[in-house]
Amino acid sequence: MIATLRRSAAALVLLAALAACGGTDADAAGGMSVEVTAPAADATVEVPFDVELTASVPLGTTGSGRHHVHVWFDDNAGDYQVVEAPTVRVDELPAGPHVLHASLRNANHSPAGAETQVRIMVGGTDGKAPTPADEPDPYGY
Repeated sequence: MIATLRRSAAALVLLAALAACGGTDADAAGGMSVEVTAPAADATVEVPFDVELTASVPLGTTGSGRHHVHVWFDDNAGDYQVVEAPTVRVDELPAGPHVLHASLRNANHSPAGAETQVRIMVGGTDGKAPTPADEPDPYGY
């Protein structure tokens, strides 16, 4: 009987602890989160464009020991950009639909457990930012 009461009490403590956590992704990541605030989901953008991020922890250089974010597109997780600030510029991306991924990372690049993604559409024809050579010469040379 006493063993049953102890097991019941332990189960109640465990249930109370789980209820306090809320069961969200941020809780699973130790309360950390990352969000893409721009571009908005399903937005159409032109290259170049800025990706704006909000994280629940300060971002910084890997050398500082702070967290950073890996940003990549589609299924190219190995071709990521290290983002150490709330904004990063995207200079090249082919026209068409894409999925923008953001993953909060520890200073050693291991996952911190918080990730997000948004679908975007890149307009235009070649998906590259114009360079000075691409712009017409105002003097006609």
